[in-house]
Amino acid sequence: MRFFALWNPFVFVGYDIASKQQIKETVRELYSSKPHLTATIGFSFAGLSAALSGAVWTGAVATLIVLACMMFRVWMEHHFRARSSEDVGEKWVRLFVFGSLLSGFGWGLSGALLLYGTSAETQAITMGIACAILQGAAGRAYMTPGTALINISLVIGQMSIGAFAEGNYIYVPAFLLYFTFLASFIQQMVDNRLRQLNAEQTAERLFREITEKNELLRIANERLATKAYEDPLTGLANRRKFDLALAESLAASNDTGSTISLMMIDVDHFKAFNDTYGHQSGDECLQLIARAIGSSLAGRDSLVARYGGEEFVVIVRGEAPDMAIAIAERICLAVRLTSLDSLPSAPPRQTISIGLVSSRAGTPETREAMLAAADAALYKAKKGGRNRVCVHRGPCPGQQQEQDTVVPFDAAKQA
Repeated sequence: MRFFALWNPFVFVGYDIASKQQIKETVRELYSSKPHLTATIGFSFAGLSAALSGAVWTGAVATLIVLACMMFRVWMEHHFRARSSEDVGEKWVRLFVFGSLLSGFGWGLSGALLLYGTSAETQAITMGIACAILQGAAGRAYMTPGTALINISLVIGQMSIGAFAEGNYIYVPAFLLYFTFLASFIQQMVDNRLRQLNAEQTAERLFREITEKNELLRIANERLATKAYEDPLTGLANRRKFDLALAESLAASNDTGSTISLMMIDVDHFKAFNDTYGHQSGDECLQLIARAIGSSLAGRDSLVARYGGEEFVVIVRGEAPDMAIAIAERICLAVRLTSLDSLPSAPPRQTISIGLVSSRAGTPETREAMLAAADAALYKAKKGGRNRVCVHRGPCPGQQQEQDTVVPFDAAKQA
């Protein structure tokens, strides 16, 4: 920031790049009357020294001036804190500048009085207090450098006049040298402040960008994970997802004793369908069948997956075996009633065969046993004429108990 631009008392360093919270905290700090209390105590001590050395009126007037400035600053702080909103707009900046310059004028006038016609001890105390006050003002100048520079000029200028009038000519060049030092210090403080704000703004921007990119990466990973478990043709779960879901469902069933049912579904005579109508029509047929199966399971705790080729699998959780049979029959009917007129050459309606097995309460089942039982029931359904549901009764394969039985449900008779 250029030196001459620093002299504008209404310049708020970094206002255009600082956050609203930073601006509020800075203005709140500027309105604090604590530094003015220290200055008031210091000048009052110098005034007491003047009074004790014989300059009673000088000490009294100098003390009253700084006390008046202090009271005004206390009123300013109270007025600022009692404002109705968190607004820190131009009104409050103008009030701060006015109050600050008034304080600077009062300090300078008090210091000039204490340097004229007082003892050497009082003058030394006044110089020490003034240097401390000006150093403190310079340390806070990174926020409003113009106000600080004008205040320093007011104090040093008036005290130089007082010292010169007293005949202490050496004070004048010393004051000028001190002002040069403070101005250079303020310039450096402002530059550091701007670099800090720019660095914070850059860090915040980079943080937002990283957060946004991490969120995009998370979404992309979720989509990738979804695609990894999705059959690209039908949009159903794929074989990998089915294997995981079946393992989880069996574990939950074995822990809680709840029932799960497994259906293996095969599209009837699908090889002949592909040979007659082409693979494109075959793919569209599988898509229609997949939608029919999914719609039949709406509202159920279930999973529909493409097992491979023209085979589908369904896991139904928490339904009694009789209800699982009814659901399987509904699926058969839904597929049977699905029109294929929209496909090239308008193929006739398609049918499916279903093999169903339900876990038995209190009997732990394994993945292999459930799949083998469902596959055996599907084989019976296909052997029995297709377009039907066959249910595996009794223990799953591998459990040496009663013989397996298969109960057929002919969907064609109900269509």
